[in-house]
Amino acid sequence: MYSGIVQQGSGYAARLGFPTVNIPLIDNSISGIYAARVSIKEGEATYMAAAFADPKRKILEAHMLDFSDDVVGMLVTIELFKQIRESKKFDTEAELHAAIADDVIKTRQYFQEYKTRVMVFGTFDIIHPGHEDFFRQARALVASPYLIVSIARDTVAERIKGQDPRNNEEARRIQVAAHPLVDEAILGDSEGYIDHIKNVSPDIIALGYDQSGEFVDTLETDLAEAGAHTKVVRLKAFEPERYKTSKLR
Repeated sequence: MYSGIVQQGSGYAARLGFPTVNIPLIDNSISGIYAARVSIKEGEATYMAAAFADPKRKILEAHMLDFSDDVVGMLVTIELFKQIRESKKFDTEAELHAAIADDVIKTRQYFQEYKTRVMVFGTFDIIHPGHEDFFRQARALVASPYLIVSIARDTVAERIKGQDPRNNEEARRIQVAAHPLVDEAILGDSEGYIDHIKNVSPDIIALGYDQSGEFVDTLETDLAEAGAHTKVVRLKAFEPERYKTSKLR
C-alpha cells in the first residue's frame, strides 16, 4: 500500500476525461498501469481505480471510478492489486484516451472477478472441528474469499513439534485440498517460508490463536522486507481444550 497527501496536478488527465489523485512515489520497483483501490479515510469505503505508477516522475496517480470529489491536500492510501499493462508512449491524445478507457474497463472486470486471497498455515495431521472453525473464521474475514492452506513440510513439522507427523506431507496436502472450505492447498517451503508466500501473493494471512515462534514472531517484519503488502490477522480459539491435534492423536 502507498499513502500520501494528494498533490495538485497539471489537470492534463482531467482534460482527457480521467481526473486522478496524485501522491508521491518513492518505490522504483513498480511501474505501469494497475487495478487498484483508493481509500480516503481509514475505515471508510474504498473505490476502484486505474492507477499509473511512474517512477521517472516519482508519482503514483489513480483515476478513481465512480468518485469525483476534490481531495487535494487530503491523505489517501492506494493499494495496487494487479498490473494491467506496462506504461507506454502514445502518438496522439486519441490513442492515449482509448488506452485509458480500456484500462478502466479492465479494472472493472478485474474487481468483478476478484476474490480476496486468504492464507493460513499448519501441519493438519488430521482435520478436526477446530481446524474447520479455523477455515470458517479465515473465510469470514472477507466477502468473497479464496482460501489457501499452506501445509508444513515433514522436516519442518518434525523440527517444530518434536515428532514426525502421522501422515506424510503429500497425504496431508491432499486431505486438506479435498475439504469443502478450502480452495487450494500447497506445501510450504523446506527452508524459510517467504518464498511460497510471495508465489501466491495473499491479501491476508490469518494466524491461529496459538501460532507463535518460528515463522510467526517476525512475520510482519519479514513480509515488509520482502515487499509483500499482506495484512496479518489473528483468529480466535475454538474449544481448544477439546480440539487440539496433540490431544486427539
